[in-house]
Amino acid sequence: MRNSIPIYKLYGERDANARTAGGLDATRDPGNSTAEPQPITEPEFFHLESIPERSRLHDWHIKPHRHTNLFQLLYITRGQANISFDDQQFPMHVGQLITVPPGTVHGFKFSDDIDGWVISLTDYHLGQILAPAPKLLARLDQAVCVDTRTPSDQQAPMDFLIKQLVLEYYSHKTGRLFALRHILGLLLLDIGRNIPSSDAARLSRQEQKTGKFRKFQSLVESFYKQHKPLEFYAREIGITTTQLNRIAKDIYGMTASEVVQNRLMLEAKRTLIYTDIAVQQIAGELGFRDAGYFSRFFAKHADMPPAEFRRDHR
Repeated sequence: MRNSIPIYKLYGERDANARTAGGLDATRDPGNSTAEPQPITEPEFFHLESIPERSRLHDWHIKPHRHTNLFQLLYITRGQANISFDDQQFPMHVGQLITVPPGTVHGFKFSDDIDGWVISLTDYHLGQILAPAPKLLARLDQAVCVDTRTPSDQQAPMDFLIKQLVLEYYSHKTGRLFALRHILGLLLLDIGRNIPSSDAARLSRQEQKTGKFRKFQSLVESFYKQHKPLEFYAREIGITTTQLNRIAKDIYGMTASEVVQNRLMLEAKRTLIYTDIAVQQIAGELGFRDAGYFSRFFAKHADMPPAEFRRDHR
């Protein structure tokens, strides 16, 4: 009986509702990512480990889970993987990189010859590193797959930066953490620039609007189950509901109400797919007054009732 979606945290950190699947303190020969790990001092702001290091412990299958405040990058240098993001699935090949924002339910099935790297950092440190370029944060709020390969035989910038990150991570040179932070910043910048966007205007929004929208997103994450009115969110941010809707439309392409509804729907879909919890209980956990109201809400947004959605996605 599956009663919840596993929530993993970073570096073995654990709370009452989380199990550990974060990084291990480890080192290896940068030229061979499958070498035996040895202890080193872990930098506090991010972690790096090889894909085989963890996946071989789980027979190359990492079951669907999520991280509450952890941003991850996964980069494949050999083999292939089947990736699941919430209700979407797709293959991943050599030279491709995926971003996994906090809260995204994701799972992996790797080939037994898989190799590559997993980079993990908290959303707080992600914001710190990209503080000089906050408009890029909105681009990294989505789970995407980026192809790092170039048409020619020249080394792609992302591939070069990841190799430099690995070399520096397992070194003991002076200024190591300083170098790591800046290499990681350049890598995130390059990824953000290469994420496709259908809304070019989103990248030209004023940084102040971006900051307000991210605060709105943070509030939604904390209160979406309580069905707070838009006036509550606007008041907490210090703007009017009209301004909140305008910012949401400019940056995210939907109204503020739709942002909240989408968050409710995302959690409903996750729970239906990854747990066996009854629809009535899901309705209660998501703050709906009864199962009938929840079912109507879900069917309106998914074009099918909850039971049918669960059956089609299991």
